[in-house]
Amino acid sequence: MTEVSFARRVAPALALAAAGGILLLLLPSGADSDTSSSEDALAADNAGFPSTGASAAPSQSTGSGTSASTGPAQRVIKGDAVNFRFGTVQVRVLLEGKTIKNIGTLTAPGGGYQSYTDRAIPGMKAEILAAQSTHVASVSGATYTSKAYATSVQSALDKA
Repeated sequence: MTEVSFARRVAPALALAAAGGILLLLLPSGADSDTSSSEDALAADNAGFPSTGASAAPSQSTGSGTSASTGPAQRVIKGDAVNFRFGTVQVRVLLEGKTIKNIGTLTAPGGGYQSYTDRAIPGMKAEILAAQSTHVASVSGATYTSKAYATSVQSALDKA
């Protein structure tokens, strides 16, 4: 019987251990959790929303006892939380009549995926507001996040 050298017996085990270590580096860690609306990063994104959560525009009294409406009612509608490959996206949409006035981000991927979020959300928000539709092109390099964002916005519009 031939004897197998120590290096030939140990090399496959070392290769498997190294591959497992690389895989552990690629998996999300606890720091890769989703961000929430309470964080400073999303505060500017949510700036144009009514602070009281009012769902209708206030009416003004005309001195004759009748009230005159100030225009179409404003309402804030929360979109569905969309789970995807890198985390969860959830938005709220400010509508005035049928016009999308603002889109705020409630939840978005953070941690190791923050660069995708930073690319996708401002670009998608601008495109959707300009087009007044979710049928816009995804942000290059952040396709999954862009599609999840558009899906959450569309779910809010569907609820309107």
